[in-house]
Amino acid sequence: MHAASWTHAVGVALGLLGAGCSEASMAEKSSASGADADDATGGSIETVDTGVEPMWWRLDADLEVSAGQLSASGSEGTIQVLGDDGSVLCSEQRRVASTDTIPIEPDPLIFTWWELEWGGGAGDCDGVADLSELPATIHVGVGEMHPELEAIAGHVRGLPEAGAGTLNGAYARVDDANPDVWVFGFAGDADAWLGTDGPATVSPLSDGMWSLRGAYSFPLR
Repeated sequence: MHAASWTHAVGVALGLLGAGCSEASMAEKSSASGADADDATGGSIETVDTGVEPMWWRLDADLEVSAGQLSASGSEGTIQVLGDDGSVLCSEQRRVASTDTIPIEPDPLIFTWWELEWGGGAGDCDGVADLSELPATIHVGVGEMHPELEAIAGHVRGLPEAGAGTLNGAYARVDDANPDVWVFGFAGDADAWLGTDGPATVSPLSDGMWSLRGAYSFPLR
């Protein structure tokens, strides 16, 4: 998928959540197998034969906002590793060791931008995928809903019954040496995910737990 000119997201349209559509050739190659994998597992995490080559990783994050700032102690991430056939190979929970607010936003449509430093983790990826290849820090942002997310919302499981209208877009930068910004999923607080309030339109975000749910995956290498 190629998003707007100010951001790029070339990933697998696999949802947490479900499978979407994509224009980029890399995503087109994997989206069909990803949809089959989700249908077969019902969206559950299942460790598969390690003969499948790990190719992608997908991020979910639960981030606690307190007094307008991100709380490291109340935040964590979940990383899923996906194979070259779109199957989920393993999953790891990671705590957030530290956070920082990034004052310069990459685009006015992204109105909250944080740096997360990952701490220790636990999961079933040992012997399945080398997570040392993943970035030790990541920038994540919450902003306006992206057209690419709107396009796949009807195919994504786990959204509010009324659709994605109360949610925001979730954005990321995964490489400090690369300025590309990826649109990777949906974001919202508890009320937004219930479909009763939202989306956020300004920064700082309201206090509480903000859940970012990945609908697209990042290349592992």
